[in-house]
Amino acid sequence: MIVLGLNEGHMGSAALVKDGKLLAAACEERFTRKKNEMGFPKESIKFCLDYGKIKKEDIDYVATVTNDLPAFNEATKRYPNFTLDDYLKENREYWKPLLLDNEEIDYFSLFPKIKNDFYDFSFLDEEDKSKWNELFKIERQKNIQRQFGLSKEKVIFIDHHTSHASYGYYMSPFRNDVLILTADAFGDGCNCSISLGDQNNIETKFKSPNHNLARLYKYITLLLGMKPNEHEYKVMGLAPYASDYIIEKPYEIFSSTQYVDGLDFKYNIKPTDNYFWFKEKLEGCRFDGIAGALQKYAEEIMKKWVENAISHFGKHTIVFSGGLAMNIKINKIISEISGVDNLFIAGGGGDESLSIGAAIFHSNQINPKISFQSPLHDYHGPEIDDQSLDKIMEKKGLSSEFNLKHTNNLEIAELLSQNYVIGRCKGRSEFGPRSLGNRSILANPSKVDNLKKINEKIKFRDFWMPFTPSILIEQSEKYVINPKNILSPYMTIGFDSTEKAKMDLVAAIHPADQTLRPQFVEKSTNPEYHDLISKFEALTGIGGLLNTSLNLHGEPIVGNVDDAIHTLLNSDLDALVINDYLISRKR
Repeated sequence: MIVLGLNEGHMGSAALVKDGKLLAAACEERFTRKKNEMGFPKESIKFCLDYGKIKKEDIDYVATVTNDLPAFNEATKRYPNFTLDDYLKENREYWKPLLLDNEEIDYFSLFPKIKNDFYDFSFLDEEDKSKWNELFKIERQKNIQRQFGLSKEKVIFIDHHTSHASYGYYMSPFRNDVLILTADAFGDGCNCSISLGDQNNIETKFKSPNHNLARLYKYITLLLGMKPNEHEYKVMGLAPYASDYIIEKPYEIFSSTQYVDGLDFKYNIKPTDNYFWFKEKLEGCRFDGIAGALQKYAEEIMKKWVENAISHFGKHTIVFSGGLAMNIKINKIISEISGVDNLFIAGGGGDESLSIGAAIFHSNQINPKISFQSPLHDYHGPEIDDQSLDKIMEKKGLSSEFNLKHTNNLEIAELLSQNYVIGRCKGRSEFGPRSLGNRSILANPSKVDNLKKINEKIKFRDFWMPFTPSILIEQSEKYVINPKNILSPYMTIGFDSTEKAKMDLVAAIHPADQTLRPQFVEKSTNPEYHDLISKFEALTGIGGLLNTSLNLHGEPIVGNVDDAIHTLLNSDLDALVINDYLISRKR
């Protein structure tokens, strides 16, 4: 049984599942080099089929996500194309008149449709907009039938939150008595769900459109002058810098709105919208106070909701998925709840992983006798081809500035111990937003200067943003306060750090609150990366490395050799490892 999963919305992606095994998965942005790429994921599909040695005619089903995908988003390619100014314009000139003044505005007069090679959007000019999403679903189905030569019955639409829940549950090691929670901005008429996972099956018990938290976080990101749907993590990273007295006023504003009522959510005061209402109320509040207050409010809301769900269903093993599961500080609070025995957050809780969730869910529906087993790693993408590396360097005229030579983990570990900052491309790429050693920038985590160097000269990102450590799982107790032994292979959960971590990993923990979001590296899932850290430990006594994604700020994580060299040339990286080769500056 071969099922291809597709996400045509935000963070478009494809995933290939055969007989209960995930063969390949990739995000479209890695190929098009457009951050947050959306639409029919042509290149991701090609990679998955090529890697799995599967022909189009061999596919049994295509499972695509979200019944009610917004047509206007796809017609304008909103997520990859919108700038910060576009989001501000959209709120001022479309949402404000529509929501607050009851004035109908032609969206496409503000943001014109973009030529599309896969969908016929003529219905947008011919039909009432109340029918757009329904007609777009028909158009999506027709396109998939054209692309794969499938009958209508072989194109399956999977509910948005069912796909989130499926991804979180099936990628976890837990199968029995699991409480599965999802939360995001919106999808198929709701923004949160509660399901039970047992014996490899999922049963949805509760769904609601009333969980406003992720949507609120998005619009406060915009209000703070950062790009929504992309920079929410910056608000989370800024939050710990705020002092308690700075938080007080904005916290009162946030907490006066929504509260948890059993499994659902209600309002004391319901804002007219999530942007202009809060913009007026928060006038005069400092930016860091707003970030800190929002994070505090979000943590309290989620803590109460999870506690209520545990009490209601009597389950103590938690899986959390959806866009809000990307908030590692919320996940930290959930992990500390007394009723939580186990917590699992998979690597890509956002919409990028919907393709994986849909493919696994439908595979299980068709043949429940085939039990999907989690790979417990996130290396599902393409490998790096280094066969023409010398020719590429010659073509780009790099020989005068860089050396090219064979290398090994001992040499790389020695360079890292000497405070080289090194990009590493080796093995299959990680799926989703987390770099887990194979498409990473690595550095000595004990040197605080590396934090400043990478932020200012390599990543070109905000000074307050922390990095993360990759830690040998055998040494994790030395660095992470984790009394419940919660799994953390994907940098998705925050923890308090030990005193030893504050010395050995000082450049890879949050400077303000001393927390860290570790990747526990196991030999069984990435033996080469585990060996590199082990050799670094033998040289320095430190069982971890500073790790951040290999890309320039605002660009997707590198996808191939050209992308990696582009990052090297446009940053101050000291060296770049591509498989078993080392490209180092001659300085």
